[in-house]
Order: sequence, then structure tokens, then C-alpha cells
Amino acid sequence: MITLLRLIRFLNLLIIAGTQVLVRYCVLNPLLGHYNMTAQLPDSSFILLVVATVFTAAAGYAINDYFDRKMDQVNKPESLIVGRLIYPRHAMAYHLFFSISGALIGTWVSYKAGLLYLCLVFYVVSGLLWFYSTTYKREFLLGNVIVALLTALVPFLVLLYELPLLARTYGHSVTPVVHNLMTWFLGFSLFAFLLNFAREVVKDAEDFEGDRAYGKRTVPVVWGMVTARWLGMVLIIISILLLGLAWYFFIPDLITLWYFIILLAIPLGIVIIMIYRAGTPKRFHSASTALKVIMLLGLLYMVVVNFIISGMQ
Repeated sequence: MITLLRLIRFLNLLIIAGTQVLVRYCVLNPLLGHYNMTAQLPDSSFILLVVATVFTAAAGYAINDYFDRKMDQVNKPESLIVGRLIYPRHAMAYHLFFSISGALIGTWVSYKAGLLYLCLVFYVVSGLLWFYSTTYKREFLLGNVIVALLTALVPFLVLLYELPLLARTYGHSVTPVVHNLMTWFLGFSLFAFLLNFAREVVKDAEDFEGDRAYGKRTVPVVWGMVTARWLGMVLIIISILLLGLAWYFFIPDLITLWYFIILLAIPLGIVIIMIYRAGTPKRFHSASTALKVIMLLGLLYMVVVNFIISGMQ
């Protein structure tokens, strides 16, 4: 069981589930409450939506390790799972179970909500994760962009299911709310996209030797390590600048200012220095881990958002 949890990245799955829970109960519900509206997707369906998302992600992790087992023997033999702790055919079986289950649950949620067309999201994502593992991750930049986009989709998926239901219930009166909701959700999604893109580049730098040996066309392999390092740093700098613009134009309160400075901007500045000085896989791994922690801190800002919106009422 422990090996299975490692294969499907259990901690990452908890983060995915936590992201959707926070976005619904700390951003969506308070914003709707400010306009005397309520979320239309029932809690039971929302739970199933989270399960479908988590299962789809678990399937992606399993199939990724299945196809990466040879490269992982070079890049990180100490943490190799498929081929050492789990038979490859078992990893494939886990992928099929989670992929099919996630798609079926997503289809059920969509059907119950009267939004059957949205089930296509789960089938498309499952297909992208398969082709990412087999092909796209070996293509220049394409794999990095796909992973970053799928990460950004996690919080936005909650709004994707809610907007049609809100329009169905409240009609044109929901129009002023949509702009506010889109601003918040796109803000979190953009932050997730940029930092995850930067982290993917850093992880490619960490795995440079194995990727080059097996013909992967990653940024460090194609453009060189120096350019990859600068690309990662530029993406982080853009994230810091956007945080400043978000505070100035949308949420100019002191709590947000100090949260952004102390928990996001300063740590991101430290990561920039870490990437600039990194010259070994171990140091790039430290920078990647630090970025993951900062992304978590960015998600926890949703708790602050809840208090900000509550204070507006």
C-alpha cells in the first residue's frame, strides 16, 4: 500500500484535493454570498468532482513512472518505483483503474448536473496525460506547457462546473458576479501556471543527464543549462511582478501586502538565487522543492481571501 501511495504521489493528490476544497469554500462560496447567491453544485457532487480529479491525476502519475522507468534509473535510481518495487504491468493496471474510474465518476457528476458535455474534460485530460508520458514530454517545451496548464486547470475546474449552473438559476443577474469570479480564479490559475512552468524547467535541469542520454528534447538539452536557468528565473520574476500588480489593482489591503511580501515574494527571490547558483542535481532539486512549498503558500492565501470577502459584507 505504501508503495502504491508513492507511485500515485499521494501528497500531491492531497494538494490537488485541498486546492479544489479551498477554492470552493474560501473563494467561490464567500464571493457568491457577497451577492446573496449560493453555489449550485451540491456538496455530494462536488466531493465526487474532487475524487474524479484526484483519480485522473493518480492515473497520470502511474503511467508517467511506467514510461520513465529507464530514465529514472539514471536520474534518480534511489527513488525508482516501477521495475524495482512494483512490476511494470501492475503500474499499468493501476493507471487503467484510476483513469477509467476518474472518467466514469466525472461523467456521472456531469450527468447529474445536467452538464454532460463537461465530462469531456476528464477524457481529454486522461488522453493528454497518456500522450504526455509517451511523447509530449520528450518534445521541446510542449511537455512543460501541458503540465503547467493541467495544474492551472485544477482550481479553474470548480468554476467551470459552477458557472453554467449559476446562469441557469439566476439568469442575467449573475453577470456582475462572473467578472469577479473570473478575476479571482484566473489569478490563482495564472500563478499556478507560471510557478509550475518554472518548476518543470528546474526539474528538467535536475534530470539533465538522464534526459540527454535518452533523447529528451528538454530546455536544458536543447538550449543549454545556462538558458534553462535563466528561463526559470524569468518566469519567477514575472510571477513576483504580477503579485505586485494584483495587489495594487485588485486587493490593496495590508494583510495581502504582507502576505505577498513575506510568504511569496521574498521566498521566490531566494529561489531565484538558488537557481542562479545551482550547479548540481541536488541543488536544482532543492530549488524545485522550495517552489513547491511556495505554491502551497500561494494556495493557502485563499484562507486570507475568505476573511477579506467576509469583511466586505
